[in-house]
Amino acid sequence: MVELLDAMAVEQIDTNFFRGKLQHRTALVRTFGGEVAARALAAGSSGMHAGFSVHSIHGYFVRPTTPEIPIDYLVDTVKLGRSFAVRRIRALQHGRETFLMVASFHVGGHGVRHADPCPDAPEPDDLAPIGMGDTGNEWDGWDIRRVPDGATCAARQQVWLRYTGELPDCPVTHSCALTYASDMTLLGAAVAAHPGIAIQTAALDYSIWFMRPFRVDDWLLYDEISPSAAGGRAFTQGRIFSRSGDLVAMVAQERMLRLAEPAFLSDAADLLDREAS
Repeated sequence: MVELLDAMAVEQIDTNFFRGKLQHRTALVRTFGGEVAARALAAGSSGMHAGFSVHSIHGYFVRPTTPEIPIDYLVDTVKLGRSFAVRRIRALQHGRETFLMVASFHVGGHGVRHADPCPDAPEPDDLAPIGMGDTGNEWDGWDIRRVPDGATCAARQQVWLRYTGELPDCPVTHSCALTYASDMTLLGAAVAAHPGIAIQTAALDYSIWFMRPFRVDDWLLYDEISPSAAGGRAFTQGRIFSRSGDLVAMVAQERMLRLAEPAFLSDAADLLDREAS
């Protein structure tokens, strides 16, 4: 089992230079996007002033990465104010940028309060765990349970998820873990309306807004929808609720989503490499 803490770990090489721990075993041809983003946030959170916590991240996947080679992360502080701090994180492999992130941190303060109510969903204990397709044991440490959606084939889905191991009481750890987890099932909302159709896909950009405290080793309801797919791209959104019903985070992602031509199915990875060059 790939341990989550290892999958998010970065080693500080220099003041603003970090390196991701090399994963020794993976069933994926390309490094999982959630892992790349989680490590970028871990690097960007390192050394942040006391009282600041991440409230939003915005990232772009510009090139694919390979699991056999460590990823380097360079961190620049763009702003350090009394209430907000902004850092830019660049992920590099073979000396070329593969992922760009801007992370904003906030001290917090008093203000008005409101939130969407948690949608109706069966309790996770009433649902069966699901497998993760052809990813082997990549996510053995996760318990993911999909809410049945009937026969509507709408471009949406709901899943309960949690990490089955015990995580430390550290907000940065849970923010990175949620970043990792948020990329695991969101594609399902886009393809739910197109069952049985072969596709080529790759993440293009990625945003998360962190709103309230949460734990990833406790159940979270991921309410996912894909409002639009056109032009070879699909837009997806997700609302994440704690088991107590609090809205804890919002996710938005755009993906390349193309019909897979039969001639390209066997070498889709090479196609992505050429497009990313």
